[in-house]
Amino acid sequence: MKKSQLRNIIREEISKALNEASEGELIDIHKPFRFWDDFGKSLEEELKKHKMEAGISLGGSDWNTVEMPFTSRVQYVRSRTVQPRYQGSGNKDNQLLSIVRIFIKVLTDEEYQEVKEGEKVNIDGIMTIEMMVEYNHERGGFTINESWCKWKHPFTGKVFEFDLRGGATEGRLEDYIVKDINFAVKKRGNRIRGAAFRVVEN
Repeated sequence: MKKSQLRNIIREEISKALNEASEGELIDIHKPFRFWDDFGKSLEEELKKHKMEAGISLGGSDWNTVEMPFTSRVQYVRSRTVQPRYQGSGNKDNQLLSIVRIFIKVLTDEEYQEVKEGEKVNIDGIMTIEMMVEYNHERGGFTINESWCKWKHPFTGKVFEFDLRGGATEGRLEDYIVKDINFAVKKRGNRIRGAAFRVVEN
């Protein structure tokens, strides 16, 4: 049996197992998973180039500084196929869209946590960013449907939540996420008396 015949048999069996009508629909199912899996790896590599630097006053002129890495997780939500109104009818005009939830946080496990004076200073979980992102697999381009940040005060433990907005992005989504991180740190990191936060490059 030729390899091409074997591939066709396998595709037919997979199609039957998933109750799909065509190979094209199977591609639509697996395409988003592959795309976001590759993106997740790319985002991890991009975030390795950056870290948060936290400086905490321990009283008087004494300051302690620690550098903390960022970590990320991409959670696949769903995909859908739409037909643009301005185009004609037919499957060839359909556009495959997929949506994921992206989590960004500062890694503050005990391995990294050095800034702690008694129980007064706690940078564990200092910042998290969560966003809902849609990607058009036919035309390309990302749309940020939702994006918000939670920032935990290192002294009081109070959590501040604020919207990072969204909209269509130009260029790499990884770069957009890094900009969001920088914005969030500047928005909250310089408002805490006795502490200073900033994003630095490795």
